[in-house]
Amino acid sequence: MQYALFYAEGPDALPYVPAEDNVGEWVDDIEARGVSEYGERLRPEHDATTVRVRDGQVLVVDGPFTEAKEAIGGFDVIDVRDLDEAIEIASKHPVASFGRVEIRPFVQWPDAEPGARIVPDGFAERAPHGRRYLMLVVAESTGERSEPAADAEPSGVDATEDDDPEAWVREMDGRGIRQFGEVLRPPSDATFVRRRRDEVLVTDGGYAESKEWVAGFDLIEVRDLAEAIEVAAKHPMARGGAIELRPLWPFDVHGDQIARAEREADERGRRLEPAAAEALAGASL
Repeated sequence: MQYALFYAEGPDALPYVPAEDNVGEWVDDIEARGVSEYGERLRPEHDATTVRVRDGQVLVVDGPFTEAKEAIGGFDVIDVRDLDEAIEIASKHPVASFGRVEIRPFVQWPDAEPGARIVPDGFAERAPHGRRYLMLVVAESTGERSEPAADAEPSGVDATEDDDPEAWVREMDGRGIRQFGEVLRPPSDATFVRRRRDEVLVTDGGYAESKEWVAGFDLIEVRDLAEAIEVAAKHPMARGGAIELRPLWPFDVHGDQIARAEREADERGRRLEPAAAEALAGASL
């Protein structure tokens, strides 16, 4: 079974200790077992851009879809025997020792090809042809429409309420923008894994305490943030939920984690992406 693993700190997070970060060993282990499909680290939430469409207006703000502390910091797609093996793998990831790992199964569509792969063969080895963003599709747990943030930057867009998700996929596949993506099972099917003092803690439940939750994701490859906003604004879920764009943050899993943490310390807390208003002004909407 294929699962998505999302890494976050959570409200009970412990301090990150770079010297105890063994992510290289973890990656080596899941690759040797043949269960690794693809994984990436994400730029911090300061570099997130959230896109909504309301009444035909594209509303873009800097930052993640929620101000909660549980912003996703990275993800992996794995293909394992069952949930027990997914929990075992998640419990060994370094983030489990100071944050939390969310395990989410994918939706299995009735007409899906049996054994269909979410990540295309050979994708992990392919060099990118543009900037890669993880596009998190965010839904409202109540099914209600969320109110846009007060500082959202509006821009006109020709939108309809009955956009077809498959049409969006076909367009983005045709443009070579969408690399892969899938719908996730709801938070009621999520499993949280933490490791504290060598004890593995596993709980069921929804994502954080927010009324919003990640319903799916796509990995896209675009020229810049302006094009990513254009792609996100066309996604049907932008009209009732929100789309969070997070640039990838490549790093060497076998590198010196202490040196990496020191090198990146000054980048945390400040936005390196263009401001939402600036990117929106350059988007072709």
